[in-house]
Amino acid sequence: MLYDIIIRLLGALGLTLIINTNGITTISVVMSVCVFLLMEISVIVNTKIIYSILTAIPFLLTAGYLIGINTDNLWIKLIAVFVLSGFTTISILLYNKMMAYHDELHRTRDDSIELEEMLKSKNKALLMEQDQQVHLATLAERNRIAREIHDNVGHLLSRGILLLGAIVTVNKDENIAPQLKMLSDTLDESMEKMRSSVHDLHDDSIDLKKNIDEILGELKNFTVNTELDLDEALPTEVKLSIIGILKESVTNILKHSNGDSVAVILHQNNSFCTISITDNGTLTPEQKARISTEGYDGIGLTNIKNRASSLGGEAYFYLNDGFTVFARLPFDNKRG
Repeated sequence: MLYDIIIRLLGALGLTLIINTNGITTISVVMSVCVFLLMEISVIVNTKIIYSILTAIPFLLTAGYLIGINTDNLWIKLIAVFVLSGFTTISILLYNKMMAYHDELHRTRDDSIELEEMLKSKNKALLMEQDQQVHLATLAERNRIAREIHDNVGHLLSRGILLLGAIVTVNKDENIAPQLKMLSDTLDESMEKMRSSVHDLHDDSIDLKKNIDEILGELKNFTVNTELDLDEALPTEVKLSIIGILKESVTNILKHSNGDSVAVILHQNNSFCTISITDNGTLTPEQKARISTEGYDGIGLTNIKNRASSLGGEAYFYLNDGFTVFARLPFDNKRG
């Protein structure tokens, strides 16, 4: 914009000098002011045709003014006006071309930045997917190790404990009785530690998010909205209860709900977590009465209550705006 103004200012000054070559008069001053204003006003016009017309008018006015006053060296002055108009036109065209390249450069840069951001986003998603695959592979390997230990080492220890028990039963030598007792205690402790290790390996292999996704994947004919505050460090019994309650609720929805949307909300606090599963189906007055009085026909709702109570929590069923299962599950936050 600034360069365009300067080009037009130079063109206006040139025309003003040509207009006033025979002396400064009232008409020449008026013509100079009109030329200057028209040249500068044309800058703020966005329409290309009007822009071009306003740029050409000062040169035509100057030529007409020179012809009208019949000045000395008229042809030389007209040629000067023509040359000045050509210079101004070429300068404006070159400026516009430069601005077009400038805008194209900015568009290219913006497109490049956008593509770079998209590439970063894709790379981030790829890394997250790879991390998830590694995580799932790790959990699967832990499960395999736990199963191998349980099936092989556990079997051998159990057989050793049984054999030692038989030996202790038939032993008549009191001198080796203490050693046999020590060996028996050692095998019992080894079995207990092996069971604890297997239990820990299996517990760590419970992928809460994967299980939730798989269960919700059964709701193919429903619109599912989730708000999940997931923490894989939750105690195992809480994870299992969440999975069990969600599974019972989804099964109940698939069997009985006439709705088309489901909302699942899971929130965690320092010492408890809450889960609610709501569908927008309608219930008959008889169904509402049975649920309100806990006169359930099936065992699904009973199982939900039992799972919550086994952890010292509570489960409730709400009948407003559809059907909602809500459970509060406490846990010891020092456990992992």
